[in-house]
Amino acid sequence: TGQGFLLLGRNNFSPRETTIRRAQIIDNVSYVRGRHNLKTGFDFNFDRILNFFPGLFSGQYSFAPVTVGGVQLSGYDAFLRNIPSGYSQRFAGPGTTGATTKPHSEDFAVFIQDDWRATSKLTINAGMRYDNQHLERPPLRNSDPQLLSAGLDTSRPPQDDNNFAPRFGFSLAFDDRTVLRGGYGIFYGRTTAIMLGTAHSGNGIQTTGITLSNNASIVAAGLMYPNVLASLPPGANTGRPDLYLFADGYKQPYVQQARLGFEREILPNLSLSATYLFFRGVHLSRTRDINLFPSVASSSTFGSETFAFQRFPGAGANAAAQFTSTTPLRPFANYNRISLFESSGNSRYDALAVQATQRFARGFQFIAAYTYSKAKDDKPDQTAVVPGGGDDAKIVQNQLNIREDYGTADTDLRHRLVFSPVYEVGAFTGSDNAFIRGLLSNYTFSGIVQLQSGFAYTATIGQDLNRDGNSRNDRVPGTQRNQFYTAPTYQFDARVTRNIPFGETTRIRLILEGFNIFNRTNVATVNTNQFAGFTPSVTGGVNSIVLRAPAASAAFGTPRAFLNSREVQLAIKFDF
Repeated sequence: TGQGFLLLGRNNFSPRETTIRRAQIIDNVSYVRGRHNLKTGFDFNFDRILNFFPGLFSGQYSFAPVTVGGVQLSGYDAFLRNIPSGYSQRFAGPGTTGATTKPHSEDFAVFIQDDWRATSKLTINAGMRYDNQHLERPPLRNSDPQLLSAGLDTSRPPQDDNNFAPRFGFSLAFDDRTVLRGGYGIFYGRTTAIMLGTAHSGNGIQTTGITLSNNASIVAAGLMYPNVLASLPPGANTGRPDLYLFADGYKQPYVQQARLGFEREILPNLSLSATYLFFRGVHLSRTRDINLFPSVASSSTFGSETFAFQRFPGAGANAAAQFTSTTPLRPFANYNRISLFESSGNSRYDALAVQATQRFARGFQFIAAYTYSKAKDDKPDQTAVVPGGGDDAKIVQNQLNIREDYGTADTDLRHRLVFSPVYEVGAFTGSDNAFIRGLLSNYTFSGIVQLQSGFAYTATIGQDLNRDGNSRNDRVPGTQRNQFYTAPTYQFDARVTRNIPFGETTRIRLILEGFNIFNRTNVATVNTNQFAGFTPSVTGGVNSIVLRAPAASAAFGTPRAFLNSREVQLAIKFDF
């Protein structure tokens, strides 16, 4: 790829299966008395889950840039010459169910709410909801004394019972044309089954595997792309396992939501509204590797520039080997990553939304909406469960200091403008000719104009600069997460519908519609590698790290993929 790293084939967890058998008991009751409308109810869900998630069970080759005979090859060239740089494959542990888990769960929710019409102009809504998600205990405890003495229990079930969520809202009408609305509430989320399933299997016992980190070891194992191992070779060095477990004190994620809006009809059938929106995510889930020693100050160079950054200590027999090592030194030496499922993520979203609404009149209606927003977080995630692949990009850069990643969220869109008009043409009366009247009658013209800011992205290195064992999350020193933006996105979609009635209840609709009518080139992703890796060296006792520039074809910020080009389609619908 333009990023200098090539991955081919199916995803690394296929073929997979998730079968869920659910029993649900739900009931709601309403009671109206005077100005009060009281509602209460419950919703109980019982999920029995069979999950087969064979992460890396089908084997994975990686092809990275490599130098052969003094010639620098790209990852693609290395693939063409079948010179893999790494190979990983997982297998079921002896006497276990391997990648098959049963992460059952039960959800219990009850609520009560009162809608009180306090006056003819004021309505107040107040309520409370309680949520409890009971999750199946992971089946196996890793009995390693070092883990247990550190409070790391792979059989620890996540349990959070104190999930009360109040809600409040109001609507105040000043007159027939002006209304003020507001509300606040807490809304609890769920712990995902993929996290629970990974905690069931990622205990260092359920699965095992091998990782070969250079071409020589791959050749020595008798492997060559696309061949994979049918089973774990007898006596094979399985290396250090990765662990996944829930942190002590894990909490269910929740979001605080608030809004305050003012709406007024400024002309007949035309209203204007302005609304402030606030969302704050608390106890959001993340995956964090704690098996690292504290990082130390380091520096790198590119030409005459010097970049300061933090780097984790490396493994090696002496100081020089430790400096150039690509393997982090681990406090728990018998394990690679020890990934905790934590509830340490936070997010915040603030927005001002302005909307003009023209209700249908004289065959015309429209909605025009503009939103200015800012989204910030510390990079929470719920699905980073496979090490060494795409999931690694979801993880914070410094896993011992997650605040370094607090900043612009991946979903940040500062400006967004949407205009959606609809115009209907009924019976045409401008001609005495019946054919012309029929031809020019019963059309609907509609469209959507979307203008929005570009997507945020981060300047990356393309290699494991900070040596935490993750090569997908390293930023260029001195830059912030999501500091850069792609070009704005503009798109116009349109539809023309001809309605042909047959009697009172039957009609045929002939539809011509197009998407991105003006065929604008909208960027989806860009090359984020400002540097294509680095070279560490020790010369005369002097340590140095030199950053490498990417190839011209993969220059930083240049497009890699685009959103859809122009599409036009025809359709016929029969309504009866």
